Amino acid sequence: MIKRILFSIAETLLRNISGGIGQKLRYFYYKRRFNRCGSDIRIDIGVIFENPENMEIGSHVWFMEYSHVIARPINFDLQDRFIKVIKNDSFEKERSELLQIGSEIQIGPHNIIHGYGGVIIKDRVTLSARVSIYSFSHYYRNDNNPSLITYANGMVKTGPVSCVESPIVLENGVWLGIGVCVFSGTIKRDSFVVSGSIVTKDISANSYALGHPATKVK
Repeated sequence: MIKRILFSIAETLLRNISGGIGQKLRYFYYKRRFNRCGSDIRIDIGVIFENPENMEIGSHVWFMEYSHVIARPINFDLQDRFIKVIKNDSFEKERSELLQIGSEIQIGPHNIIHGYGGVIIKDRVTLSARVSIYSFSHYYRNDNNPSLITYANGMVKTGPVSCVESPIVLENGVWLGIGVCVFSGTIKRDSFVVSGSIVTKDISANSYALGHPATKVK
């Protein structure tokens, strides 16, 4: 508990130091907190990492301003909740309890990467501003009892809460436009998803995809 408090204080102090000095100080700190970390990691002002000990980061990665990256905690357990699991065959081939981010990657300002359900981001991926990647979120019902009223926030203590777990894989060379939301599936190599699209299923390699849900148009 004391160790966690000290980490929290250190991260709060480091988070808002601007400029190159801030980047260097944050890299010096987090390379000791990440499970694994390469070289040339740029961490801009306001970036938040939750459970960094469960993250693997490659080399030449830029986390731009005010992004929020969340890994699954150790011994994560929600046995009291209904959890709908959406399988992802690409993820199962490389399954890991760690949130994995490859090399030569840009994560734009105000991104959210929620890795509780499993996230693998491979090499040379570009995430534009305000991209949201949710591999774990609340779900609208309990599939075992559809008539049961359920709730959708973590502060509910006296009623049933349902969740959905949906692992996500971004293969080499994927580019997500501004404001893209990804909720499940694999976006295969060298694909571009148009700004504002919502991804809920696999997108084939070398695709230009758009829409709600995003589908390949060429």
